[in-house]
Amino acid sequence: MTVSDQNVSDALTYLAADPHPLAVARFNLTVAENKARETFARLFLSSNATTNDAKKASAESNQEYIAAKQTEADAVLEMERHKSRTKAADMLLEVWRTENANARAAERVR
Repeated sequence: MTVSDQNVSDALTYLAADPHPLAVARFNLTVAENKARETFARLFLSSNATTNDAKKASAESNQEYIAAKQTEADAVLEMERHKSRTKAADMLLEVWRTENANARAAERVR
């Protein structure tokens, strides 16, 4: 067998985690997106520039907004990482099921 009992146990433990890491990552992404929008709006409205394009450029080049967008990007990375881990755990369990079904079928043939 290519899938060990420890692999299956780890996959089940990961999938059964409550709150699930993917849900936490999704929450953190939402918080980061909201913070980035709030930061942009506050910087845009407080800008002394006269045109909307200049206010937008001023807000987008502010270090506080850049940091908020970096936090948002980090949250996206974390969410995608957990999506990938969830999919991998599901695939591992599917392989394990197939291996066990094949083993049972081979025993019946004997």
